[in-house]
Amino acid sequence: MKIIQWNDQYIGDVVKLWNQFCEEDRVYKPFDEDEFQNTFSKNPHFSQKGTFIAIEDQEVIGFANGVYKKDFLSSETHENTPGYLTFLLVHRDYRRQGIGTKLLKKVETFLKENGKKEIKVVFFNPIQLEWFVSKKEGHDHPNAPGVLMDSQAYPFLISKGYIHKTKENSYYLPLKRFKLPEKVSDTVKLLTKKEIYIEYYHPKKHHGFNELFNALHNELWRKEIITEINQKEPKSILIANYHGKICGFTGPLSVQKSGRGYFAGIGVHPEYSGMGIGTALFFKLCEELKLKGASFMSLFTGENNPARKMYEAAGFSIVKSWATLIKELS
Repeated sequence: MKIIQWNDQYIGDVVKLWNQFCEEDRVYKPFDEDEFQNTFSKNPHFSQKGTFIAIEDQEVIGFANGVYKKDFLSSETHENTPGYLTFLLVHRDYRRQGIGTKLLKKVETFLKENGKKEIKVVFFNPIQLEWFVSKKEGHDHPNAPGVLMDSQAYPFLISKGYIHKTKENSYYLPLKRFKLPEKVSDTVKLLTKKEIYIEYYHPKKHHGFNELFNALHNELWRKEIITEINQKEPKSILIANYHGKICGFTGPLSVQKSGRGYFAGIGVHPEYSGMGIGTALFFKLCEELKLKGASFMSLFTGENNPARKMYEAAGFSIVKSWATLIKELS
C-alpha cells in the first residue's frame, strides 16, 4: 500500500470510492466527476499537497483532504488560523489495517508544515459537503457541521486525540406540514399594538442594520445582509420595525434548486428581547418561504441553544447529530 498526493488522473477512482461509501452510509450525497471537482479541486482553498490517496495493487482504497483558508491578499501563512479535516475515507474491505491512521497523519503533517497549530472538524471548513436530510424525499443540506456521532469516524478521531467540543443537531421540516400557529398570530398582533411590525425590509423606510449587528456581535450576518441589500435586485429580508428602526431580522429569503428554503440567520436586538420578536420572525420566515415555493427547511444548532425550542415548536425534528472536534498540532 502506498499513499500519494492528489493526482487528477485518479479522480474517477476517487469518485467511485466516494459513491460506494455513499451507498453504504446513505447520508452524504454522491458525486459525478464535475461535482467532485467543483467541491474539491476547483475550490480556491484546495491544495493538492493537502489531499492524499491510498493505493493498493493499483486500486484506490483511501482518500483524505485537509485544508485551510488562504489569504489571497497576502503570501503569508497565518499561524492563528486553524486547519480543517474535510474528510477521511477508507474502502470498507481495507478498514482496521492502519490506513486511516496513515492518511490522517499525512493531513496533520501538511497542516502543521503550513503553520497551523490546530486542526478542526467543524462547519467553517471552506470545502462543504452536501448530505441528505431526507434521502427518500431527495432533500439535502449544503454543509456538514462536523462528524456524525453515530459514524465509525467519530470514535476513530477521538482515539487519535481529537477533543469533542460541541454537539450540533440538524433539524428538518417538510414545509407541507407547516401552518402558522394561532399563538404566534396572537404574538404578532400584540407586537403590532406596541408599534412593532413584522414586515419586509425597505431601504427608504427602515434603518439600523449596522447598529443591530454591532449589538449582536455577528460579522458574518452583517457581511451577508449588507452585501444583499446592496444588490441590484436584493432578496427579501424580514425585519421587526419599530418607528423605522430595525430591531430584529431574518433572511435573506431564497429557495434553492433542491427546494430548500434558505436564510442566513435570525437575531433580535438585546433591547427588544423577551417580547416574542424572534419567534414571530422565525414563524413568519417559515410561512413566507412556503409561499415562495420552498418544499423544506433544514438547519443546525448547538445542543444547548435555547432556539431549539422554537424550531421544535415550528415542527422541526432532529435528523442527525454531529460533533465538532479539535486537536492541537504540537
